[in-house]
Parts: sequence; C-alpha cells; structure tokens
Amino acid sequence: MKNARVMRVLSALLLCVQTAGSVIPARAQAPAAATDSTIVAPTDTTSLVTPLASVADSTAAHAAALERAREMLRDGDYDRSIEVLKGALERAGSDPERLRETYLLLIKTYVFLGNDLKFKPQGREASNLNYQEARRLIAECLGRRELRHMYPEPASQYPPEMVTFFAETRRNIFGAFRVQEVVPATALVLLDGDTLRTLPGETQMGDVDIATGEHVVVVSAPGFKETTDRITIAPDVTLERSYRLVKRKGGMWYATRGAGALGLVGGVIAAIASRGGTGPTAAPLPSAPDPP
Repeated sequence: MKNARVMRVLSALLLCVQTAGSVIPARAQAPAAATDSTIVAPTDTTSLVTPLASVADSTAAHAAALERAREMLRDGDYDRSIEVLKGALERAGSDPERLRETYLLLIKTYVFLGNDLKFKPQGREASNLNYQEARRLIAECLGRRELRHMYPEPASQYPPEMVTFFAETRRNIFGAFRVQEVVPATALVLLDGDTLRTLPGETQMGDVDIATGEHVVVVSAPGFKETTDRITIAPDVTLERSYRLVKRKGGMWYATRGAGALGLVGGVIAAIASRGGTGPTAAPLPSAPDPP
C-alpha cells in the first residue's frame, strides 16, 4: 500500500518535469522570434534612382524623336515627320521647352507640306488644309499661358509663311495693356494676380500678348485705399489706364474731427447758459465726420 502511494507521487513528479521541459524551450525561443521580426531590411535605393533615370530616359527619347522628325523633314517625308511629332507632342507633358520645340517643328512641317502641295496639280485645296492646320496649332500653343510669348525665332530658320501666320494669329487673339500713370509711383499693380513690370524699352508698366476678353487689375499701396478695375482687352489693341489711389484716414484724423465737434457743441452750450437759457433756438449738432 505504501509502495503504491510512493509510485503515484513519483509518477506525478515525473509528469511535472516533462511538462516544464516542454514549456521552457518555447519560452526561451520567443525572444529570438521577436528579435528576428524587428530586423530592418536594407533600404532599396532603386526607388530613389528610378524617377531620375526615368526623367533622363524621357528627355533622351524626346530628343531622339525630334531628331528623327528633322531627318524626315529634310528628306521630304512630311507625313511620317508629322506622325512622329504628334506622338512627341502627346508625351511632352507640361514641360515648356519640350512643348515649344515640338510645336515649332510640327507647325514648320505643316507649312512645308502646304508649300510643297501648292505647286502641284490639284494641290491647292490640300495645301490650304495644311496651312489651316498650321494656324490652328499656332493658336493652340499661344493659348497656353507658358507659351504665349513664343515666336518662330530666329526667323531665318523658318519659312516666311510660318512667320506671317504667327503674326496674324497673335493679332487676332492678343491685345496689350499699359499703365500710363499710377499715384503713388510705388504702388503695386496686379493683372489677373500677376505683378506688372516695366515694358521692355519703356518707363511704363504693362504687358503684351494678353488674351482678349475681361481681366482684373488691382492697384494697392501701404496707407492707400486699394482699387480694383475690370478691363476688357480687344484684339490688336493696347488699352491704357491711369490710377490715382486715395489715402486712408488714420485714427488721428478722427480724433481731430471729434475734438472740433465737441468744441463747437461746448461753445453753443456756454452761450445758451450765459443768456439764462433764453435766446434763439440752439444750433443743430454737427454731423458725423465722413467715412474714410
């Protein structure tokens, strides 16, 4: 009986030892697992290099496309040159320099094609269609704010017809604006939110190549009331305006006006009192000062 009790105690102790042995290793491995999970992988620098490489590749591809188009233009292969340039124009994005180069070369190609067809039998109509497309592209590119000052320069590198088309289109869609005089001379003049500068070769502020239609002029200066003027630009016309700002009235102006009014009221009251309250009807109180 005693031996049986001893055996049961030994069995229980053995079971506890086995259980502890299976739990302790698991707990010992847990920190290692946590340590492994916190290891930071090396930074992948490829994502940093890729955008720069992509920009360089895009620039090189665009330059290569324009060079192919120039070669086709020299060989008289106008249709293929136009096809390449249209694709380049779509991929130019919003880069002003890419857009400028592509537009000028594409317009030039259409004008060359129009010139080539003009002297062929039954080619007059096709020639005019190409000229019309050249004019449309000129209006399109000049309509972009970042390209509105674009010219086919130097003119010697472009056909005379193209130079003429640019001048005609510019006269049809643009006007100009000039500020003859502004007081004070240090006032800031904004046209549609952009600061007006002195025109080249002149002493007056203004701007050229302004799209026809309504625009907003704001003139301001410290210590003066701001003024807003809505103007309408007409094609091939220089609109001229002069602005004279009005000074703001400060607190001292109100103080002096108020003191004067109080002095006048006091004088009237003193006069009535000295007469014992008799005499002519008291004069009306002065009106409030004018607003600034």
